[in-house]
Amino acid sequence: KRMAYRTVLDTLFHALVRYAAPVLVFTAEEVWGTRFPDGGSVHLLEWPTLPGTTPSRHPGAGRDPSLPTDGGVDGEMGPDLRQGDELVERWDRLRGLRSEVTEVIEPHRQNKSLGSSLQAEVLILTDDDLEVQTQDIDLSELFITSHVHLLSIEDFKTRQGQNAYIRFPDSGDCIGASRTAHHKCGRCWRHLPEVTQDGALCSRCDHVVGAMEGAL
Repeated sequence: KRMAYRTVLDTLFHALVRYAAPVLVFTAEEVWGTRFPDGGSVHLLEWPTLPGTTPSRHPGAGRDPSLPTDGGVDGEMGPDLRQGDELVERWDRLRGLRSEVTEVIEPHRQNKSLGSSLQAEVLILTDDDLEVQTQDIDLSELFITSHVHLLSIEDFKTRQGQNAYIRFPDSGDCIGASRTAHHKCGRCWRHLPEVTQDGALCSRCDHVVGAMEGAL
């Protein structure tokens, strides 16, 4: 997971530093030179490209042939990120679901029953297809919420009177949200069952902080 995060951050860096270069001329040059001291000028780089797109260049820009073209400082941005249409379709579905969850949570934030999405417990009426698509995904992390409950039709009927749900006709999703009763971790701000009081640490943060203190 850590390497996946770093891959995304690296992709964003390569894109944003190029996009900013024509406007923030000196800042972009300084940022690029700090990370790649031997990488030449940011203003001589190609525009960032992803698989399935056609590379383009700054008008009149050149290229240093000595620089690598396999994911290096001036090449394509890493390996093929699409990895097949099935993965793309899956994440299109998850991104759509995330947008729906945000739409459900927003009224609670407006009426002050929720201060942030991290205080929300989300309830989603699930089916076999959604179960498969989310089986190895931490939905609470993806949605930036306290917890996500995937409910069967029986559980949904049981809880239906306790929560207000929104049904999205395009996707067929039925989603509700309520305020969690769990306390807030003082480090990651997530509301989790193992946090005994607001400001205490969850198990993951306690492990990380302990490792940091042990290294000092």
